[in-house]
Amino acid sequence: MKGGCMTEEKKVIGNCILTRKDNYAIIAFNRPEKLNALSPDLFLSLQEAFFEIENDESVRALIFTGMGDNFSAGGDVEEDIKPLKDKSAIEFKEYFNPLCEMYMRVYNVEKPTIAAINGFALGAGMELALMCDIRIAADTMQMGEFFVRMGLVPEAGMCVLPKLVGMGRAKMMCYTGELIDAEQALRIGLVEQVVPEGELMPAAEKLAARLAKGPASIKIMKRAINELGSLPLEQTLNASVLYQFAASRTSDHAEAVKAFLEKRKPRYTGK
Repeated sequence: MKGGCMTEEKKVIGNCILTRKDNYAIIAFNRPEKLNALSPDLFLSLQEAFFEIENDESVRALIFTGMGDNFSAGGDVEEDIKPLKDKSAIEFKEYFNPLCEMYMRVYNVEKPTIAAINGFALGAGMELALMCDIRIAADTMQMGEFFVRMGLVPEAGMCVLPKLVGMGRAKMMCYTGELIDAEQALRIGLVEQVVPEGELMPAAEKLAARLAKGPASIKIMKRAINELGSLPLEQTLNASVLYQFAASRTSDHAEAVKAFLEKRKPRYTGK
């Protein structure tokens, strides 16, 4: 940052736009005329954009969003869903493996992730939002597990959704494909924040900038929460000692202690 101005670098990658802003990045789906439906081409663009910054240590937080009025309307019926019936079991698995791998990599990437959800987040679009650590919704947002409307089943949602909203609510959403509006999503724990539509990206970027300035212990906490969240308390406590040890060996921990003693704000490097 020079003279108080934020640096910004935009790159068009197929059907996605990758924007770098200082120490965080934004991946925006750029197929607004199709409600950012996940066609094979959009998925490949998403992969390329994500892989570019996945292990880039200068990018310390990541936002996913959609260009235009919608996050993503899910799988493209013509290009993605309709061809499924012609695939053998082996071809079907080969087709879905990259998607499942992508979900896992977003879920486990060692940087905090934010879904800035505008308009519709349906089916696979909702699944991707569920893979993010934090979901911020515009007040016009609507989410839905639309797989049942196509006679299909969710992928990641069947695992992650019950952890967020409870087993009964997750089953209701999956069985019915009901639409959940922003206020209801906030009430049941599906999103963490709701803001007016015009304030969505400023709110998401404000949080990303804050998290990107945080200590290395954030990525350790993310790993611990993902791995230990469903374990019994005793196992969690035993494992937490190892994570605490790892955090205590980071440069950011040493900087936090030093800053506290010197009565100043810490200057974290994410290491």
